[in-house]
Amino acid sequence: MKQLEQILQEMLRIARLAGAKVKELRDKGALTEDLKDGVELVTNADLMSNDIIKHEVAKLFPAHVFLSEEDAVRSYTLDKPTWIIDPIDGTVNFANGHFMAAVSIAYAENYEVRAAVVYNPFLDEMFYASEDSGAFLNGRPIRVKDVSALKSCLVATGFPYVKLKEDVRALFGRMERLLPNIGDFRRLGSAALDICWVACGRLQCYYEGHLNAWDVAAARLIAKEAGASIGYFKEPTDELPDTIRSENLIVSSPGVYEELKSLLV
Repeated sequence: MKQLEQILQEMLRIARLAGAKVKELRDKGALTEDLKDGVELVTNADLMSNDIIKHEVAKLFPAHVFLSEEDAVRSYTLDKPTWIIDPIDGTVNFANGHFMAAVSIAYAENYEVRAAVVYNPFLDEMFYASEDSGAFLNGRPIRVKDVSALKSCLVATGFPYVKLKEDVRALFGRMERLLPNIGDFRRLGSAALDICWVACGRLQCYYEGHLNAWDVAAARLIAKEAGASIGYFKEPTDELPDTIRSENLIVSSPGVYEELKSLLV
């Protein structure tokens, strides 16, 4: 556990370093934009943040490996110590001057995510957790909000980059079923921060169909350590380790998890 605490402290430092560069580039108006695969926005800040994180980790742990959104070659096995990186989660928000964007870093070993940080440099909010040690926001312990009725809940979701007609029909079908039975929807544009906001009680539920491991690996551990219930509204068909499984994800306050799931299936 001592080594894990040391790793967490390094994660906090590295996330702040990357976040400061991300904020600096936007504040200076020094962003460039491109599209990955013709659909997904990427900026020079995403790439620079990715390079900073990997460089800092490699100096400390040269034998560790990476699973990053911005790398062309990826391994999802987690059979070696692995750093799971989303250098900017919420790139569209970031590029358009919004504040809901974050650096997300998770550390996995022995097939489990053991430590995690999600840092929003624009609000200077650092969410973090390590296995069996609780979840924190800027040094303060956080817990999910205790709720028992979905009707009182704020529910967040997200939309995929590629919007096929059948996916759009299913997406709005779920929203149509949910809307009369919840307090309201929020669409914040960063899966990592959506999940962290469930963890600290600002939201009570989050679900999304199309995500990637780097979107959720860090925030998922933070939510788990904050007492959230985590599952899926469709049975998983992949062979990913559960700790980074992301498709059809639900993260919610325990008291409304089953009610939410029943409306999503």
